[in-house]
Amino acid sequence: MKYRGLICAGLLAALAGGSVAQADRDPAWVEQRVQQWQPTARERRWESIGWAKDIREAIRLGKERQRPVFLFTLDGRMNVGRC
Repeated sequence: MKYRGLICAGLLAALAGGSVAQADRDPAWVEQRVQQWQPTARERRWESIGWAKDIREAIRLGKERQRPVFLFTLDGRMNVGRC
């Protein structure tokens, strides 16, 4: 507990130092970095998946278009492999 203040002070100093260094960035450099970090068309391909609002609609659309239905459920703990 007695070290908490020192740790917090150290973190604040590190963050302040980092933000000062970042403040010198040219807006054009920032814009370029933002553009570089944008997802590519290949990375955004998952957005073309035909999502349905519920399982009944998904089944109906699957039958109508003769396509399979993939059901994904999540209990909120994907990091431990429980979907």
